[in-house]
Amino acid sequence: MTELEPSISVVITCYNYARYVAQAIESALSQGYANKQIIVVNDGSTDRSLEVISGYLGATRPVPFELVDQPNRGSIAAYTQGYARALGDIVVFLDADDRLEPGALERIARAWSPVCAKVQYDLRIIDADGADLGRRFCNFTPGYDAVAVREAFQRTGTYRWPVTVGNAYSRWFLDAMFPLDTTHGPDGALNTTAPLYGDVVTIAEPLACYRLHGKNRWASGGGDLARLPERIAHRRHEEGLLRRHAAARGVRLPEASILDHELAFINYRLMAKKLGLAYEGGANDSMASLVARGCRLLLDDARHGQALPARLMLAHLSWFGVLSGAPRPAARGLFALRFNRGALLSEARGRLAALRQGLVARRSSLRLGTGAAGASGPR
Repeated sequence: MTELEPSISVVITCYNYARYVAQAIESALSQGYANKQIIVVNDGSTDRSLEVISGYLGATRPVPFELVDQPNRGSIAAYTQGYARALGDIVVFLDADDRLEPGALERIARAWSPVCAKVQYDLRIIDADGADLGRRFCNFTPGYDAVAVREAFQRTGTYRWPVTVGNAYSRWFLDAMFPLDTTHGPDGALNTTAPLYGDVVTIAEPLACYRLHGKNRWASGGGDLARLPERIAHRRHEEGLLRRHAAARGVRLPEASILDHELAFINYRLMAKKLGLAYEGGANDSMASLVARGCRLLLDDARHGQALPARLMLAHLSWFGVLSGAPRPAARGLFALRFNRGALLSEARGRLAALRQGLVARRSSLRLGTGAAGASGPR
């Protein structure tokens, strides 16, 4: 094992994802990177997940493959069990409904160094059937390097990071973090604290796919808006975790809440406020102040050379304007449109493609019909 070829463990956690888990496993097994280990944790699934996973046992392959079957104890217990068996210098946590892109582990290994806490990368957003929805997260730019992440973190206490499958963590960093002080999902706790421990290296290309299928814990279709206060409270807990780790390491953080510097959580607070939902810290928020914070954040990022692509910045500014002026009854429709825009666009593209095919077929049929009549008509 050398710096040039770090070992990588892929930990796949599964709870009732029989429909998807084989794709996650195949995406890990098919990686051309040789120095890898794959661990699948079945967290007490009640569907066919265990049967699907077990089908991969016993095969002769050079890749270490291990199944951990445990009673249902929740996602953090599943991640903990997988991590306890991980031997790699780098650990990738892969939810069973997501998948890695071909060549992902090789790209991660090339970008990694022993001084970085993690490598992060863009995600391709796919639907339940695996179709590309034409969206990326986080839309990283090539200039968003370790220096840019460090500058953003020092200035705001936060930075841009993707969800679980978009991160590859150094084992030494995970050793400092486990057991995790969170109730679900390791990504918030790990990503929030990573810059305290080492460099965060970004690859501005999609190396994995994040699947939207309507049953994701956080990424919904807009039908569970009552959970916005829970989402905000969970993020505030992660901020508390960050401040405890910073204090232990003697790192000074900005006094302002990191939620004032995260576009997603300004947006969640804005939606909760529009719906009249009570949430932690909501007494200090107003529609006007949240819109102002969101616009200021976009401009601040641009001023510090970390601007989003122009189309995304315009989309965010337009969203703030439309949402702030919309009556509450109309807001729910706007939320549904926002959360389902990828699926709606995909459906629209499909209908347009079908229409084009129909027109082409009709023209072809007419041409053939004209030719046949000319050939068989009177001479």
